[in-house]
This record gives sequence, C-alpha cells and structure tokens, in this order.
Amino acid sequence: MRVLAGRSGDATKPYDPPCVKLVEVQFEPIGKVVFVSPGTTLLAASEAAGVEIATGCTRGMCGTDAVCIEGGGDGLQPAVLPEVATLERMGLGPRFRLSCATRVQHGVVRVRLGAF
Repeated sequence: MRVLAGRSGDATKPYDPPCVKLVEVQFEPIGKVVFVSPGTTLLAASEAAGVEIATGCTRGMCGTDAVCIEGGGDGLQPAVLPEVATLERMGLGPRFRLSCATRVQHGVVRVRLGAF
C-alpha cells in the first residue's frame, strides 16, 4: 500500500490505485501468451506477443486476418459490420473472427492460428 501526499488533502490516507484487469490472450498452436488491456484488438495483442498474423486492409473487410476462437469467445466484443458481412461472405462459422476488428473485453481468450 502506498501513501501519496496531496491526495484528499491528507498525506496519511493510503492511496489505492485503480485496478486494471488485463485480458489473457493465448495463441495456439505456438503457445505464446500475452496480457493486454480491455479494448485491445486481437491483432494488436498478437503484435505485442511477437506473433505474426497476415493482414490486408485492417478494417474488417478483406478477411486476410481470420482466426479461430477456441475458447473465451464470451470475453470478446460482439462482431459488428463490416466484420459480420466479411465472415458471412467467406463462409466462416461463428468461431471465426477477424483479428483486426475483434476487441477483447475480459477473461482468457484462446486463438487458433492457421485454422483458415
């Protein structure tokens, strides 16, 4: 516990910094793991982990960066246009998402690379 002067005018009160709950993103089959802030795209998480995902437009329209979500899909923001239309056009099922358009929210998310 830290005490910082100037907080609420009383230097004796403990300062409790806000807690940020990071999201764990696991990349299979290579076994890389990264912890990122909520709102981070899967593409940005892969870059932080040193995992290369091929991309094209990075706007959810080309489909180059499709990945399979093997677990923790409830920890992702729901797919919206244009990602939904791109996945439908490509004939990919509900386990697939575009890494450039998919943002993590909470928990542990398992991403399978090379499934498409």
